[in-house]
Amino acid sequence: MKSTENHDGHVYNWIMFERETVDFVLRAIDFYISLLGDESRELAEDSDLCSLITEDTRRELGLGRDKERATRLAQWIRERAEQYGDSYHVDISLSHGTIRFIKAAALLYLAQLKARRNVLASRSNVTAATLSAVDREISRKEELFSSAGVFKNATPVPLLASFGLETVKPAPAGKMAISAPESLLTAARPRPVLVDSIEILDHELKARCLDLFNQFQEAGQSDRNDTVVAEASRILENRLRSFTACEGGSTAKQLVTLAFNTQKPMLRVSAIVAEQEAVQLLFLGTFGFIRNQVQHKLLGNLPAERVLQILGWVDYLLSVVEQAERIENAP
Repeated sequence: MKSTENHDGHVYNWIMFERETVDFVLRAIDFYISLLGDESRELAEDSDLCSLITEDTRRELGLGRDKERATRLAQWIRERAEQYGDSYHVDISLSHGTIRFIKAAALLYLAQLKARRNVLASRSNVTAATLSAVDREISRKEELFSSAGVFKNATPVPLLASFGLETVKPAPAGKMAISAPESLLTAARPRPVLVDSIEILDHELKARCLDLFNQFQEAGQSDRNDTVVAEASRILENRLRSFTACEGGSTAKQLVTLAFNTQKPMLRVSAIVAEQEAVQLLFLGTFGFIRNQVQHKLLGNLPAERVLQILGWVDYLLSVVEQAERIENAP
């Protein structure tokens, strides 16, 4: 079902933000304000362009108004946060239009952080631990502002036409890389340093999925991460078919019921009925929620970190199947 976005005047009367999120939002707004300041200064220094913008034009187009609004919003959020002292959470009421602006500013700031991360990664002596920590935090923030809570269905306000930003060029040994213009609008999400952060024990899953995952990350094709999840779900379904000797056209749901039902299971995980039923629900949820999404839709925004977590989960479920007691006389 297609969701309908709230109008800009809709007010969320009570939003509980973590203090860390509020601090990040303030840094994002300050970054946007700095871009507006740079733009005004560059325009003023170009006499030809500056002559095109008359006072009447400024009033008509509201030039300078964006900076004033962003400054007032940042000040209001700071004052609101100060009222909560050292509290872990800050409660704020915001309009949907403000949420759209905050989302846009946050994603813009994240694009800047991605580019600066790539500059850091160009150094020959940067450690994997440092890059892994940076990647994890960038992914956490990207997931929050892209698809969590009030931000999920909010369309970002278009803040920039384009922006010149530093990117990597080779530099002499021992020195930081020099820069060249790149647009923040096309700043690429960095390839996370995290393959070694999870151990996949199932040989088939490791051979068929980790290589595919690495291939997509190295080629910059993170929009195809859903393919890895789909492949993992196929391996899980095939393993169930093998253990239940069910080669017909049974659906995944039918396979799970056949394998783990509490009355006459083909695979017994626990003699406790409640635990056996819980295992059945785990598999039903995996196929019904995780597998069905990648089977029926293209999910081009699956973070690499989440894909590895799903692979770890499928790896665990495969071990449950492998370790289950086979009941020979089950129907």
